[in-house]
Amino acid sequence: MRLEAVVDRLVEYVARKASGLTTRHSLESIVGPSIASVVRDRVERIALFIAKQRNGALWCRLCGKGPFTKRGFYLHLIRVHPLDIRYMLEDELHEALSTHG
Repeated sequence: MRLEAVVDRLVEYVARKASGLTTRHSLESIVGPSIASVVRDRVERIALFIAKQRNGALWCRLCGKGPFTKRGFYLHLIRVHPLDIRYMLEDELHEALSTHG
């Protein structure tokens, strides 16, 4: 599977992870079991960077907007920041996979 196709599927995964919602698919089913452990670390890093908890609510570190509920933050990320998440994933995965294999 090409990196672009994997990144497209991971945008929603990262948005769900950052907002604290359960993910619909396992990471292994998206990227394959051979590189899932390498990708998991990078996805977690991006998700932690995007979301900021303040007073029990979620705030977006990409644009500073908030507060959001979990669902509201997820919708904000996939509607407003899908390209930002995509670029972060491409950078992180390219780096991770070039050093991995």
